[in-house]
Amino acid sequence: MENADGSALSLLTTLCPPPANPALARATGRITVPTSHKALVEIYGTGCFDEFLWIFAEGASSDQLDIAERTRDLRDMWRGKQLSAAHEDLGELSFDADDLVQWGVTDNADLLVWISRGNPEEWPTAIIQAGSLRAVVSPRSSTAMILDVLTRATVVPFFPPDFPCDRPEFSSNPYG
Repeated sequence: MENADGSALSLLTTLCPPPANPALARATGRITVPTSHKALVEIYGTGCFDEFLWIFAEGASSDQLDIAERTRDLRDMWRGKQLSAAHEDLGELSFDADDLVQWGVTDNADLLVWISRGNPEEWPTAIIQAGSLRAVVSPRSSTAMILDVLTRATVVPFFPPDFPCDRPEFSSNPYG
């Protein structure tokens, strides 16, 4: 998996160059994340791909981009909810609220999560649609999933048709 993720990161940086001065975070050890995601945020920092898909890191300068804060809020929201559509799309993956780790979000409030069962390097990625709570699941890492979405190798049916653009960019603060 590490070689594939290293390759995915290399391809991603070629497709979408990282910022010269990434918004780096400081890990505090409050939450476990796969090494591939650590490598992703070491290169890009927190921020947004193609003005739509945001990535989080532990210790981010903003709570809105802090993976531990967003995960805590997601788990609180997920507990006790009847989310049958998402559970149906997540198929055989058995999990509860405490197994979810939110590593990103879209401008449409779609959630990018891992189901944190077993080895962190093997956590599946799920993109859960805001509102109707449909989901797309992939065995790929956050880095590989971003690459797949930006190259259209994976098409998420509830993402806008104009995402991604032909020349995606990354920005630490696209609206600032």
